[in-house]
Amino acid sequence: MISFPALLLSGQEIPVRLDYPSFPGDFYASGNVSFPPGGLPSEYNVIVKTAESAREIPSGVKILKLWPDGSIQSAEITFPANSKIKEEYVLAYGNEIKRKKSFTEAAVLPAVSFFIGGAPKRTEKVDMDVGQINVRVDKSPNLYYYWHLLPIILLIYFTCYRSRKTKKTL
Repeated sequence: MISFPALLLSGQEIPVRLDYPSFPGDFYASGNVSFPPGGLPSEYNVIVKTAESAREIPSGVKILKLWPDGSIQSAEITFPANSKIKEEYVLAYGNEIKRKKSFTEAAVLPAVSFFIGGAPKRTEKVDMDVGQINVRVDKSPNLYYYWHLLPIILLIYFTCYRSRKTKKTL
């Protein structure tokens, strides 16, 4: 029989669903993950690993919200992946999990969203038909469109006037 404290100390694993991009090469998988109260005490108690070999993948964790007890409610997790080597990933968290590989500054690579468990897929783009938009372009040379030139001209005039006055007194 497993005791209640042993259940609290055991780690949780959540499968990561990832749609690989069509371009070849490296990219970042990034997603927001919510945790139960007391489930994730620190950002160092969560790792991303491969499902088959359980190899830890370097990851960046940014805390978004905290529970009243100080544990993490939601966090943005980013990890590198490669579209040529398609692997299954698992997110493991809990008190006995210790992250060894991390990064704070990500390189400039494209990012793809990942989803965990039964969470719905986030949309990257939303197209909406909003109807007709009328745009009017006015090319009239009215002085109204050049109002910003007046203060500049005044500043140049006063600068020249002041410099002449100063030269005369010397």
